Amino acid sequence: MEKPERRPVSLSASLAGLRLIGAGAVLGLALAVPASPAQAEPPRPQPGPVAEQDTPDDL
Repeated sequence: MEKPERRPVSLSASLAGLRLIGAGAVLGLALAVPASPAQAEPPRPQPGPVAEQDTPDDL
């Protein structure tokens, strides 16, 4: 059986590859985890009962 040819890889190339893999993992986790309540849009307060006001036309 033949041995696979081993080529030297520069440190900068291997670090760039690791950064790319790490960025993909972070992006994957960000898309997989549902948004927490802190990130969700805050609920809008329900409008209360509106008080009727007399208008000059009603008088």
